[in-house]
Amino acid sequence: MALKYETVFKNTAVIGDKKFKFRPWNTKDEKEYLIAVESEENITDNMLFDILIKPCLENQNVVLSPNEQKMLMIEIRKKSLGPTFPMRFVCKECKQVNDMDIELDKITKFKPDSFRDVTIDNLKFSFGPIISENLKRRLDDTETKVDYAFIEFLLHIHSIEIDGTVEDTFSFDELKDFVEELPTYIFDDVYKQFQEMKSELSFELTTYCMVCNTENEIDFEYIPGFLWG
Repeated sequence: MALKYETVFKNTAVIGDKKFKFRPWNTKDEKEYLIAVESEENITDNMLFDILIKPCLENQNVVLSPNEQKMLMIEIRKKSLGPTFPMRFVCKECKQVNDMDIELDKITKFKPDSFRDVTIDNLKFSFGPIISENLKRRLDDTETKVDYAFIEFLLHIHSIEIDGTVEDTFSFDELKDFVEELPTYIFDDVYKQFQEMKSELSFELTTYCMVCNTENEIDFEYIPGFLWG
């Protein structure tokens, strides 16, 4: 019999209304991640998806928002390297250095997407998730934050109803031209409501100093010890 390790997708993650079957990271995933870190100045979200998320999924035909991607990676990390991470902080009161292990679940605050229709004047915009990975990759070509935000907005528009007539077969360029011709008061209103629909993810911790028992609130830009290397 050939020597082969059998991969089993026995773990389940539920993120919003999406359900995923996955396996933990394996040696190949770790090696490819470390090679990418060594060879690239910046590891993009799409690179992390290709290296550390997609290979772990039983169904790889998925499109995730940036926050859904981060949440799924947290779930995979918990099964791969454990549900805690080491953290060191300096107490704001007594300046004592505190070392502790923190549970990922205790610092993660997540609100899923809540897409809906937006009506203003004679227009109704229907929003939903980005429908394909190819469309999502358009975000990789953006060069400024303004361009990224605008393209992201376009990619979530599924249809536009104009005076009762639904338009849903437009090309990306047609949609871009249409939106760029909108009066700013319409665009600004619709864009503001779209922003309120998007998922939210933050990492926050309230903990107490081991010496003086002072409460310390900590916001994380990144989670220390989350990956290897």
